[in-house]
Amino acid sequence: MADKQFILDLGKLMIGIAWMDGQLDPAEHNALKELLFVLPDIAGNDWMQLELYMAHPVTDAERRDLLDRVLTGIRSSRDTQFALRTLDTLVGGDTASNGESAFVAQIRQDIEGRRTGLFAHLGGPLRRTLRRNAGRYRGAAAREDHMDDFIKNTIYFQLTSEMRDRGHPLSIPEAAARKICLAAGLMAHVAWVDDNVCHRELDAMRLGLQQLWQVPPDEAQLITDMSRARIMHGLDLVRLTTGFRAHTTIEERRAFVRCLFAVANAAEQTSHAEIEAIRHIAASLELPHRDFIDAKLTIPRHERGGL
Repeated sequence: MADKQFILDLGKLMIGIAWMDGQLDPAEHNALKELLFVLPDIAGNDWMQLELYMAHPVTDAERRDLLDRVLTGIRSSRDTQFALRTLDTLVGGDTASNGESAFVAQIRQDIEGRRTGLFAHLGGPLRRTLRRNAGRYRGAAAREDHMDDFIKNTIYFQLTSEMRDRGHPLSIPEAAARKICLAAGLMAHVAWVDDNVCHRELDAMRLGLQQLWQVPPDEAQLITDMSRARIMHGLDLVRLTTGFRAHTTIEERRAFVRCLFAVANAAEQTSHAEIEAIRHIAASLELPHRDFIDAKLTIPRHERGGL
């Protein structure tokens, strides 16, 4: 059986190939997960590592790094054949784009060349040393370094990844950005209660970020758009509320609950389901029920669905 880390790195490389055209639509995402599901010995937390690479486009530099990891991880002809079969399964037939086909051809050449190339003479101890030290040469931007953000604050992970790809640092300090991204996720949760986020709710979310935390308009728009896209794939409400509570004062939380009602009310009328969602968030933020009621009363009664 191949080494688990080798299998994981190979799975990440497959995801990197799928991102060659810069996008991964839902159908491609699901098909890729079906392929990765058949990889042996992958379960539980291992899937989070793979999801980390599905969450945001993979760059050329990352693909090269992933290929280097796979090449370093090959220990036998069985590993070589396993890697080549997996590649063929991903881009077999006529489904691969020109870019994918060229990259896969390069990978095949590199993998097959290993058997007679530079690494062919290396013994087991040196191979293990190379694998152990490989992380030192990948740089601080390796995705695994940001696994905690991906799990606990996915919108922040996506925001920083996007800004890094654009070559523009965030103007917001890191601690504030983490808090703001958690807030955006909670706003999106309320807006998505009816399985739809309208443009008026998005405007209210963006305005809320600007008013509560003085987020520049362009960054507020980007965070809002990311939170809308992410909520459609699901966000962990417990992690959102726990993280936001830990990084805010009670006054910030009170003002934020009022903001949640403004988001809910942006689409003509605040529904019972939205009110209950905000009630749950307020309780999770450890606010007194009186604070929830006061925030609710900022919305005229005739706009609260009769409640």
